[in-house]
Amino acid sequence: MEVDVRALTPADLPAYREIRLESLRLHPDCFGASYEEQRCMPQMHFERNIAAQNPQHTMLGAFDGEALIGLCGVSEIGNQTVLITQMYVQGAYQGLGVGQAFIEAAKRTAAESHQARRLQLDVYPQNLAAKRSYEKAGFQVTDQTEDELIMTLVLS
Repeated sequence: MEVDVRALTPADLPAYREIRLESLRLHPDCFGASYEEQRCMPQMHFERNIAAQNPQHTMLGAFDGEALIGLCGVSEIGNQTVLITQMYVQGAYQGLGVGQAFIEAAKRTAAESHQARRLQLDVYPQNLAAKRSYEKAGFQVTDQTEDELIMTLVLS
């Protein structure tokens, strides 16, 4: 399957909101935000960043033709490290390599736009499919909080 991954622009805001809320509604145990709270917000965190084209926060979108089918946020957190957040691929597209395409695009974005040397992400330990996907991409568990595993990938 050929998927186009690119940074979202203000024109993509309605599609972003729809997919983000879908991810929270369908998978409340995988994201650190509430569907009901986010749905009621006039503008969510990444909507502001997309609208402003904030250079420290890039929201990548995967497209099948014109349809937005997934999200992957890349945000600077300092110390030449970027954080991957809000990784989500719609169910019909899972298992088709979209997640790996996101990881490759995040690596390029981290290196080129953020001059980062490391990618980091948090994953709930019970989200085994996501954890396996990240390990397949080269991420390793480097720490953990009370609720989440912290995984890191060193960029070459």
